[in-house]
Amino acid sequence: MKKLLSLFLAAAMAVSLAACGAAETEDSAPSEPAESSAAASGQEQPEDSASAPESSGPDQPGAGEEEGDSNILVAYFSWADNAILDDDVDAVASPSVIPPGNVQQLAGWVQEETGGDLFPIRVTDPYPSDWDACLSRANQERGDDARPALIENVENLDQYDAVFLGYPNWWYGVPMALLTFLEQNDLSGKQVYLFCSHGTGGLAGSVEQIAGTAPDAAISDNIFDCYEEDAASSQQDIQGWVAELGFGGTETEEDRMESRQIAVQFDGGSVVYELNDSAAAASLYAQLPLTIAVEDFSTNEKIFYPPEELDTGDAPLAQAGAGTLAYYAPWGDVVMFFDDYSPNSSLYELGQAVSGGELISEISGTVTITAAE
Repeated sequence: MKKLLSLFLAAAMAVSLAACGAAETEDSAPSEPAESSAAASGQEQPEDSASAPESSGPDQPGAGEEEGDSNILVAYFSWADNAILDDDVDAVASPSVIPPGNVQQLAGWVQEETGGDLFPIRVTDPYPSDWDACLSRANQERGDDARPALIENVENLDQYDAVFLGYPNWWYGVPMALLTFLEQNDLSGKQVYLFCSHGTGGLAGSVEQIAGTAPDAAISDNIFDCYEEDAASSQQDIQGWVAELGFGGTETEEDRMESRQIAVQFDGGSVVYELNDSAAAASLYAQLPLTIAVEDFSTNEKIFYPPEELDTGDAPLAQAGAGTLAYYAPWGDVVMFFDDYSPNSSLYELGQAVSGGELISEISGTVTITAAE
């Protein structure tokens, strides 16, 4: 997932871009005007008004909010932080505008690993949440070499020695707002690490654009990039990359697994489960985050099918009643009980609801399941 750039590859990419630039094909569109997850995978929801969108990422200083004492800044541009969602926005056609977006999610994981300050790069004029309209505006800005105005800049840039800079590939480069950020926030002398979510265009000319706009920054050749459809499952990869760079935290895997909670988030709220210490629960936890469809079954349960089977070797049988999170091995489905049930020799307990248990019966449609803080 990470790429060491070389002069040879940069030259080859330049030739490739020249060949691609003449035609406007599907492959020459931005690798999803923001990422494409952001959101099915993820990005943060801007406030639903005509004013500039408000970001709500984890631990991130918002407009006018003072940054902390860290010497590490995690700055990122995300479509989901820069769009006003239409009521009829299509989550399938434009997944990366739905919070959390790909880059926003990647940035949150970098922040977790580094303890740095999160800074969302946000424009004063939000982008459309319609895919084609955003695509058109992004292309227009690229053609005009525009510099979209930003809501705010980093207040105390001098305190940061290292900057992690995240962005999506838009039109084989970076969103023009990222260039605004680089021109208004001098990164000279700072160590800069890039991470990118993209489609078939890969990194394309983005690194050259950034280097040309911030010529005095020390931009590392060790760059993290992932395909947009892989962003939601890249937590381990990107945090491993951060650790490899020397910024990893001291928390051990044993510490992380000591108290495992997961949050099932849906339109009506969130249900938090405390997982037990079985291998089956660990198997589910390792597959997070998930964006997945939940189905009704019988009169007392909601179910979903995790991508991979769970290891039931040491799992206890489920028999605790309403609020139980269980796994039915013959069908491979995870069961969320909201009423009493009959024990079954193939039904294994994964954990119990510790918050929002009264909402389990209301869960429907597509949900997001993440590790709970």
